[in-house]
Amino acid sequence: MISENNSRKECVIFLINSAAYSREYFAKLSEAMIPFGVSPLFVLDSHLSDVMSGENAALPNAKYFTDFCKERIASPKNDSAPSPLNWHILFSDFDRFLTFEIDPPLKKNGPMDYQQAIGFLGQFFEEILEEYQPKAVVYEQVSNSFAMAAFRSAQKRDVPFFSLAPARIGGHVEISPTGAMRDHVTVGEIWSRIQIEKPSPAAHEVAESFISSIDVQVPDYMRPGGDGAALIKTGLASKYLTREMAQKFFRALRYRMKYRDDAAHAYQFGDPLTAARALFYRAVKRRFRMGAVSRLYKDHVEADRFFLYPLHFHPEASTSILASDFVDELNVIKAIAFRLPSDVKLVVKEHPSATALQPLSFYRALDALPNVELLAPHTNAKEMARRSIGVICLTSTLGFEAAALNKPVICLGDVLYGYFPNVRMIEHYGDLDEALEWAFQYEPLDSALIQSAMTAYAEYIDVGSFSFKGSLQDPAAIEHIAKLLVSKMDRHNMREKPQSAA
Repeated sequence: MISENNSRKECVIFLINSAAYSREYFAKLSEAMIPFGVSPLFVLDSHLSDVMSGENAALPNAKYFTDFCKERIASPKNDSAPSPLNWHILFSDFDRFLTFEIDPPLKKNGPMDYQQAIGFLGQFFEEILEEYQPKAVVYEQVSNSFAMAAFRSAQKRDVPFFSLAPARIGGHVEISPTGAMRDHVTVGEIWSRIQIEKPSPAAHEVAESFISSIDVQVPDYMRPGGDGAALIKTGLASKYLTREMAQKFFRALRYRMKYRDDAAHAYQFGDPLTAARALFYRAVKRRFRMGAVSRLYKDHVEADRFFLYPLHFHPEASTSILASDFVDELNVIKAIAFRLPSDVKLVVKEHPSATALQPLSFYRALDALPNVELLAPHTNAKEMARRSIGVICLTSTLGFEAAALNKPVICLGDVLYGYFPNVRMIEHYGDLDEALEWAFQYEPLDSALIQSAMTAYAEYIDVGSFSFKGSLQDPAAIEHIAKLLVSKMDRHNMREKPQSAA
């Protein structure tokens, strides 16, 4: 039971970067957790969020990575130990730079380079966790190098890294104590347990309802007003000619003018106007190529036998963190298509939120492949999954839905639903041939087995909602997440440190 009369305050670290509304959300979430004995420590990548959403004021009880970098450069420590981190930690950041066509913020002749940034990241989090001995770290799912460095340091000390994300079933949230890294193991253990023990009636009901009504199920992040739904917009006026965007522009201008030294060490974002300009150009290019790309889409599948491959939104954690070897989707599609028999095609469905975001050359290359059909974003993906031999994807929600439909699913990379009995995760292209052979020979499983696997996921998730922007207008939603987090932190500590018998 959660008690609000806890006189002992325990440190909980809340990570904040420059993602929109994350500062406001975590500030309110931490405030809601204070009555339960939480002493919040905010750890930020830079002072950019102070300007963009904090009225130029630093957060109390906060540590800033850019301040650490400046201090360490001014007064270097004699530490010859190599960084525990390697270059791969920057993959997600550079995937974003390359996708958005943004010049990396750190310049080779600047006050700090990326090799120093890697070293400082390791030192920064090692020193913070050593000094504050936190009960937990809280963030969204690990999606960038700043979060990954924190996760690695927390993992070394057996400190839980609680990540927040909307669940794949509407009206629910995923709260992972491992930053959503390899969660298929965690949920797989739940599934193993409920195959022996009786699952909770509530979880069984959620799973049964989801499977029976899957055609009308929509995750919260794709509903109107959800974080993902906003990405579907292609109208430039509705995106950029708003009071909110004007305010962001002037705040970014203020950061450029008054925080030059901070921006010079802000390795993830740097000058926000540079990033904003790149995103605007991307939106303009998307708008102008929309007509040419739309002419390449098909409204229905012509092939009799086919695998379904959903394109993914880039960049995001599910690809650049959990499937980093497969972010080049043109190569992925070619690797799959040219392994198929001559009477089987690969149907590639556009992502609703990423329509025409790829260069025109990407879509023309897909159109040129002899056994690939490019399907329009508005087509019914679940119906296409039913008609297909199986679904092949990176970490797509469609793969989760296809698993619920009792279809064979091949996932490239690490995916939460990888524990399902009809899902195969592969780590490299060399595994594709065997996985495809398995999919061709697949026979539908006993529906009870699919039901029990879904019930395990239903036990893993919690009723609730999470949205950086949307939840700010819903104090009850934030209060609910705060109580869930405190309860899970307490249970985690009891499991790790069982009390001795009296």
